[in-house]
Amino acid sequence: MAEDIHSLNAGFDPADDAAWRALAEKALKGAGLSRIERKTADGLARGPLFTRSDLDAVMETGAPGAAPFVRGLTAQRDAYLPWAIRQAVGHGDPKRANAAMLEELSGGASEILLQIDPEGRHGTAIRTLDEMKTALDGVMLDLAPVHLALSPDATQAALLLLALIEQSGLERENLRGGLGLSPHARAARLGVSSGDFEQEMALAAEAAEWTQDHMPGLRALRVDAGLVHEAGGSEGQELGFLCASGSGYMRALIDAGLSADKAAQTLEFSVAADADIHLTIAKLRAARRVWSQVAEAFGCSQEHRGLHLHVTTSRRMLTARDAWTNLIRISCAALGAAAGGADAITTRRFTDAKGAPTGFARRLSRNVQMMLGEESHIGKVADPAGGGYLHETLGQRLAQAGWDMFQDIERRGGVIPALEAGWLQGEIATMRETRRAAYASGREMLIGVSTYPELDAKDAEIDTASHTPPALKSAALPEGSVETRIEAASAGAQIAAGKQPEPAWDPLSPIRFAEPFEALRADADAHAEKTGSRPRAFLATLGALADFNARAGFAKNRLAVGGIETEGGEVYGSVQDCAAAFKASGRPLAVICGTDTAYEAEAGGLAKALKDAGAEAVWVAGKAMEIAGADHFIHMRSDAVEDLTRAHAILGVA
Repeated sequence: MAEDIHSLNAGFDPADDAAWRALAEKALKGAGLSRIERKTADGLARGPLFTRSDLDAVMETGAPGAAPFVRGLTAQRDAYLPWAIRQAVGHGDPKRANAAMLEELSGGASEILLQIDPEGRHGTAIRTLDEMKTALDGVMLDLAPVHLALSPDATQAALLLLALIEQSGLERENLRGGLGLSPHARAARLGVSSGDFEQEMALAAEAAEWTQDHMPGLRALRVDAGLVHEAGGSEGQELGFLCASGSGYMRALIDAGLSADKAAQTLEFSVAADADIHLTIAKLRAARRVWSQVAEAFGCSQEHRGLHLHVTTSRRMLTARDAWTNLIRISCAALGAAAGGADAITTRRFTDAKGAPTGFARRLSRNVQMMLGEESHIGKVADPAGGGYLHETLGQRLAQAGWDMFQDIERRGGVIPALEAGWLQGEIATMRETRRAAYASGREMLIGVSTYPELDAKDAEIDTASHTPPALKSAALPEGSVETRIEAASAGAQIAAGKQPEPAWDPLSPIRFAEPFEALRADADAHAEKTGSRPRAFLATLGALADFNARAGFAKNRLAVGGIETEGGEVYGSVQDCAAAFKASGRPLAVICGTDTAYEAEAGGLAKALKDAGAEAVWVAGKAMEIAGADHFIHMRSDAVEDLTRAHAILGVA
């Protein structure tokens, strides 16, 4: 057995950036490195290569648990629960919501995100303290913290939770959880006027001050930057909103009498994670970096400049069609959140785009996080991404983009003036449409919907049970101080859920990028139900199978995205044989598939033959070129939504 240790790089020249770039440019044959450079939605370069030299431009990251907290709040994660597994519950019936909560907690969740809607349509119908007790029966609040989700009636729901805690007899100092008060997010979602916002902000500040005095472990306010993501915004816009919203809350809390440190302690920050693992990691690092700088500007002591980060897997990336594919996207997003150092993670259910989850869907959602913690061991390391050239460099660039956006919002007077003027919605809309175009052109993909659809995929089950809450005759929660209103809630007063105000500006509404494609599929399904068969097109091929197979496969996939089946696609002995097969099919749309060489020689003749055989339209699979009789070209970068809308019109799909 050899005892000497041999150097594996002995005899090789040291590698450096210049050598790599020279080899890359040689391989690109003079095209330049920009050809393989990827950029974020904010226009930030993601390579093509990050090396140690790129770290020279990165500001100090500190150690885990130390300012500026880029590497997380703690020096060492909990060995058994490296992050809080916070799962959402919102069944309309309080009893069923309670059963779901207990199932979540016994199945591995450590926290609950309770969604409340007094009408029981978009959350649990909780209007009184008794209904809150029913929903939380058996939930040990000192061991399993409860956080309230954003809702139009968030302030009143928070009073019910505080009343329940007051009656529980638990030691207040040990309680954790959150009231979910987010006036900026509420205003953005509802489009409320500045007057309504000022009232909500005053109530939130009073509640935050009260909880700091009585239950300091509760985080009263949530900086919900994820709503920018869900509306289609970029990472920089999400980070800019995080800073602007957090700054607005800090000012209000300090004005209410809290110190900067106590004001920071009452905030929780919430962002979204999508399937882009590395971009998610970089975004979380950037969020901690920019907030540390904001907190320092407000005079927070060094130990209070970190942010408690709650990450929710993205809804905008989910699909209602072939919902099983969401499991991959959710798992990637959760991995990014965990490796990025999230303090709490909520994984959406794979059926969230379809409807309410079954117990099976809830279980899969929990298991994603448990597998990351227990089997992938991500939590065994304080900062898994620390030192990574990509994550450090991209995180720094995202922080700068977020800071620039923050400054733009501040120059306009803050979040509410930026919304009132429509400026913020306009910036997000521009990014949203750019992203939609990327999905339509194939630069971004949603497997199972925008590409590689399975038309006969097994549908995932959802919970279709509904709940209509009974009428109540108890008095509404009155106006007044937090203390007075908690007393009224304890005496049986109910949430006064009234009609929401008319929007004073365009709300920031959540979207899903799959929606345009799913609408096309829905139209095709309706056509099939009406006529007894799916819409169909004919693949007209040129040459041998090896010649046309790639483009025929592409055309079949592209048409299936719109719910259109194909036939043909066989080897034909001649143009006339292909045209005869098309005529026998009786289809109005034909798509020619072959090589560019075959197109130059035969596509014009085939197009004429197809039209003579009754084709209403002849398309060609490939980039546009001079072909007589060709009506449209489809290819990897053509707009799929536009292509399929045209195809539906030809095939008679309403």
